Amino acid sequence: MNSIYKKGTRLLTAVMTFVLLTACSSDSDRYEVPGAENFSRDMIVGEWYEPAGEGAHIIVNYNADGSLNATHVIANKLNWNRSPINGYWEYSDGLWTVVTQYENPGLLNNNNKAVNRVIKLTKYEIQISSLDMDLIAGDYRIVDTYQMNVGESRQAIVNDNDFKPQEYSTVNYHVASVDDDGKIEARHLGTTYILVKSSIGTAVIRVVVNDSANDFDDAMPIMGTPLLTVTKEYGNIYNEKDQGQGIITRQYNLDDENVMSMVIQTDNDGYVLRIDQKFSNNITPDEVRASLNRKYDFYDTRNGTDIYLTQWQFRMVAIEYEEESHLMTIYFMENKNSLEWWDGLASEVMNENISILALANYLGYQMTYQDYYNRAFIMEFEDYPFVGIGVRADEQGYVNRIQLYFYDYITFQDLEFFFNRYYLPTSAEHSYVSPEYTYYLGYQEADNGYLWYMQYSKRKTN
Repeated sequence: MNSIYKKGTRLLTAVMTFVLLTACSSDSDRYEVPGAENFSRDMIVGEWYEPAGEGAHIIVNYNADGSLNATHVIANKLNWNRSPINGYWEYSDGLWTVVTQYENPGLLNNNNKAVNRVIKLTKYEIQISSLDMDLIAGDYRIVDTYQMNVGESRQAIVNDNDFKPQEYSTVNYHVASVDDDGKIEARHLGTTYILVKSSIGTAVIRVVVNDSANDFDDAMPIMGTPLLTVTKEYGNIYNEKDQGQGIITRQYNLDDENVMSMVIQTDNDGYVLRIDQKFSNNITPDEVRASLNRKYDFYDTRNGTDIYLTQWQFRMVAIEYEEESHLMTIYFMENKNSLEWWDGLASEVMNENISILALANYLGYQMTYQDYYNRAFIMEFEDYPFVGIGVRADEQGYVNRIQLYFYDYITFQDLEFFFNRYYLPTSAEHSYVSPEYTYYLGYQEADNGYLWYMQYSKRKTN
C-alpha cells in the first residue's frame, strides 16, 4: 500500500471568544460584583490570561489610568491571528464598568460591542458572563514572566504566603513543560503560560523561551508550513523559481546579523520541504555548532558536514551544517515512518474494503486464533510518536476501526497543525471528518491531559 496525503480546507468553527472580555456598553450599566468590596482598584491593574478554546487565548491589560487593551490570539489554517481590543474600565465601591471597541467590524453586532457582567472578582481570578451569548469566561492573573533558554529549568513560584500550589499545567508543552512539583523545563523557542492552581484561585506565569547564547534563526519553525506563513515571517521581497511539478524555490536576502540569506523549497502543495541558510561572518562555525548541539541530537560528520537529527511536527528532520560554505540545510527524512505515513495508511484502509488479515500481513503481524475470533488485534511497535496500533473489523472481516496509540507526553497542541492541514472539524468535541467524508478521525485524551490514542472510524452509509 502507498500512503496518501489528503488536502482539505478547515472550516471556520471557532467562536470569537474575545467578546467575553467586554462588559457594559454604557456608564449607566454598572453591576455590583459580589465580594468585590474586599478588593482595591489597584488589585485589578495588570495583565490577565484567558483561555479561549481551540488553543487560542486572550491577554488583557487593565492599565492604571483606566484604559484597557487586549490581544485575542486565535489559530487558523495558515497562521496565528492577533486581534487588538481597546477600551476603558472603571471600578469603585464594588462597582465595575468595562467598555471596549473592536477593530474587526462585523464580528459582533453593528457597533462591535457586547454586554457582559463581571460575576466574580478575586485576587487571582475574574469571571465574566456574556449577556448576549450565554457564556462565562475566566481570566487568571499573570503574576510573573520567566525568560528561559532552551534546555534550562526552574521552579514555578507564586510569591504569596496564602497561595498554596495544588496543581500545575502548561498551555503549550512543546515550548515548556511543567511537572507535578512545579519544575519548568524549557523545550523549544516560543511563549507559553503555566497555570498554577490553588484553593484561592489560579495564577499564571508567562514563560518566554529563547536561545540567547547563540541567537540565530535556524528557520525550523517554518518547516512543513505553507508559503503564506513564510511570507508573514520574512516579507514579500524574494526571488522565486518554478522547479516544475508544482515545486518552487524562494530566496530571501535577510537583513540579519548572523544569517545572510535563506532559500526554501516547497512540495507540490506549497508547504516548506527544505531550507538552506547561508551564514554571515558575524557568527563563527563554532558558535553555530554550539547552538545546534544544544537544540538537536548530533548524528555524524561526513566530508566536512555535521549532521544532526530531531523530530519536528512528528517527522524526522536532518540538519546539516557545512563549515566550508558556512551553510546549513534542513530537510525532512523520508526513511522513517511518520505521523503522516501512518495517517496515509489508515486513510487508505478506511477508503477501501481491506480485510483485517490483509492489513495484519502488511504490518508483519501474525494473527492468533483469539484475534480471528475477536476480529481484532493489537500490535506494539516503536515508531515515534506511536507505540502501537489496534485494529477492529466488521462481521465481514473488513477493517472499520483503527486506533494508533501515542508515545507518552504528546498533547493536542503538538498535533494541531496536522488536524488543521488534513481534516475538517465537526460539531462534536475531539472529532474531525475526512475531506472525502468517508471516515471520522478523533482523538482521546488520558486523565493526565496527554493524548492516549487517535481513532479512525468508517462513516455509516445508508
